[in-house]
Formats: sequence, C-alpha cells, structure tokens
Amino acid sequence: MININNLPDARNLLDGLEGEEGNGKDKLYDIYYQISTAILKYRLKHNLSQTKLAKKLGVTQAMVSKLESGDYNYTIEQLWKVSQKLGFKLNIAFEEEDEKISLV
Repeated sequence: MININNLPDARNLLDGLEGEEGNGKDKLYDIYYQISTAILKYRLKHNLSQTKLAKKLGVTQAMVSKLESGDYNYTIEQLWKVSQKLGFKLNIAFEEEDEKISLV
C-alpha cells in the first residue's frame, strides 16, 4: 500500500520539469483566468447562452466555449474586438518592472 504522505508535491515536480522557460507561466495563466471569467460573468449577467453570446461576438459557439475555458491563446486584436463588443475596457501594460513610478 502506498503512503500518500510520502509522495512528492506534484506542483514542485511540474515546476522542476518546466525549467527556466516555465518560470512565470502562473502569471500568464492568471491572465487567461481573468479574461475567461470576465467573459463568463458577462454571459451569465446578461442571461445569454453560449450560442447567443457567439452571435453577439460574431464567432461560433465553440469559440465562446474556448474563450470561457481559458484554454485559448488570444491575439491582442481578438481581445480588443471582444472588449469592444461587450463594452469592456481593455488595458495592456508592457513595461519594465523597475521603471514603475509611485506617487505618494
């Protein structure tokens, strides 16, 4: 019988397998999660089916499913189009971290 307390932590094991290229991917997945939950919340708030939201966005129901699952690699143009059609504000920051200025 296997003692589950002696098993290695799966998260640490996966992080070790990814090497340096995997570092920081959690932040990317957080972005995907934020986008997908915003789209899902919009659909539920407006009582839309995936099919009706697809029609509003000009995409297929399968694409809405991908958008909501977070399992899709969006282009900036696609995100901009979705944001325009849903009335969302799209902000993208691409800056060096040490150049952030704080005013107190």
